[in-house]
Amino acid sequence: MKIVVAPDSFKESMSAIEASEAIFEALDAYGIESVLTPLADGGEGTLETLVSAMNGKIETYWVKGVRLEKRAVAVGYVDDIAIIECAKVCGLELLTEDQKNPYHTSTYGLGELILKALDHHVKKLMICLGGSATNDGGIGMMSALGVQFLDEHNKNVIPTMAGLAHIQTIDVSLLDERLKNVEIIGVCDVTNPLCGDNGATYIYGGQKGVKQTEMATIDKAMKDYAKKVDEIYNYDYQNQPGTGAAGGLGYALCAFCQAKLLPGFEVVSEIVELEKHIAKCDKVIVGEGKIDKQTQYGKTPYGVLKIAQKYHKDVFAFAGKVEDLDVLKALGFKNIYAISPEDMPLSMALKKGKENLCQCVKAHMEDIKNEV
Repeated sequence: MKIVVAPDSFKESMSAIEASEAIFEALDAYGIESVLTPLADGGEGTLETLVSAMNGKIETYWVKGVRLEKRAVAVGYVDDIAIIECAKVCGLELLTEDQKNPYHTSTYGLGELILKALDHHVKKLMICLGGSATNDGGIGMMSALGVQFLDEHNKNVIPTMAGLAHIQTIDVSLLDERLKNVEIIGVCDVTNPLCGDNGATYIYGGQKGVKQTEMATIDKAMKDYAKKVDEIYNYDYQNQPGTGAAGGLGYALCAFCQAKLLPGFEVVSEIVELEKHIAKCDKVIVGEGKIDKQTQYGKTPYGVLKIAQKYHKDVFAFAGKVEDLDVLKALGFKNIYAISPEDMPLSMALKKGKENLCQCVKAHMEDIKNEV
């Protein structure tokens, strides 16, 4: 028997890689062959998960950070693919609460990382857009890549949200030519347009420090900037789904770099060749911190389930917390198991995640082996 092991991370407890190892240990004790394909949804941890799963490597570069300070940031390389996490260079996680102010945060360092990856002669750039602290419409990133955003005095505007309102002309003549020769994927799971009530500023600006009273002004500046860009390329990019991701980074990647915006699971599962492995296996095990009825809306275990159903393979799920069991079984999961004893305090359950997962898989091994 061969089982594909395809968990996501168990938040605050273990990474997808650690979860895979725990499940492997349990299966190995029963002499069952396993194929480990730890997964991620394009958010935090995607870089490390893919580099480990695909035997890639990590290079660290000094670039401008979220507040234009110097910062060492990792880029992952898997074959001819570069993986860059926006959150590592311009993410909310890098700021204290009182530093959250998009007038002072920039995506410039992300552009510098793209240049480093281009120097590495990659053929594909995978840019994970989750967790940004910025709302600059991508002008920081594009400034680093050679675009000039000029004010009324023909001077470069500051590469933050503050610069948007001062853009009078945009010069793309010095945009790095190498971008034309690489495939660029913006990994995002949001479908928001750039502007308007459902756009970057109104929906995500608040958590980044934009005041409610400023949103209309900022949204107008973003729209005016996008109108200038759309006129250059003669295409309405700003209303495309996902262009509001990461404070407009999705927009800049589409408009200036002709990137595709794709859901995280779709991109990651393709890189680890998940479908090929599932087609050749007998059963599948998935896992995540919490599995409930929301799992069917774009979460990793459900993505794995849909692939497995194409090949009529049973899927068993393990989670720190399980709710809506009847819904999950109706979706097609063969069985779902909670890995933590009910009387175990949450703090202890998080600490003992790997141990609990391994023991839980062992405890239900007969079901998994014999279930038809």
